[in-house]
Amino acid sequence: MLFCGKCGTENPEGNNFCSKCGSALQGQDLAKPNPQSSQTTENTRQASTKEKVFFKGEGELIIRTTKHHGAGRKAASWLLGGPVGYVIVGRDSKRTTKAKGTLIVTDKAIYCAGNQYPFDKIIATTIKGTFQKKVNVTLDKTISAGGRGSGVGGGDRISVEIEISTDDIDALFKGLEQARMANVEF
Repeated sequence: MLFCGKCGTENPEGNNFCSKCGSALQGQDLAKPNPQSSQTTENTRQASTKEKVFFKGEGELIIRTTKHHGAGRKAASWLLGGPVGYVIVGRDSKRTTKAKGTLIVTDKAIYCAGNQYPFDKIIATTIKGTFQKKVNVTLDKTISAGGRGSGVGGGDRISVEIEISTDDIDALFKGLEQARMANVEF
């Protein structure tokens, strides 16, 4: 590994420029890291992994999970078992759970009662209701049939809808917007 003489960042062998600051790596003592720069790099690394909190409060989540089976599985269950086979094997399965506790929104995820929902899995965030407002968060995850690779049944898809209620719903929604935009550079 090569270390940048300016910022102390480790760079792979063969790099001519630092991957962090862009300084030229030619003509420096590349084999030995600068101890002061290494400490700065470690502090920067720790600071970059620390999450920034945009909302914290008590909340309740209603989590609706739907496993959407592939068209092949639905057709096969209908052909082999008729309506009964479709109901038992082919129909999408749904599950609803509740979680109540401390609700935290950071720049990386939503946390509540031990559940974590990273922003890279969130498709949409909406606010619903007139008198009793709630925030709906839609997540989506594609999995293969049986979770082991694509098979005859085709790919399955899991969609998760989370309904979040809290005392200060407007602050929660504002925190969600700020958190989702925190890592966007203009």
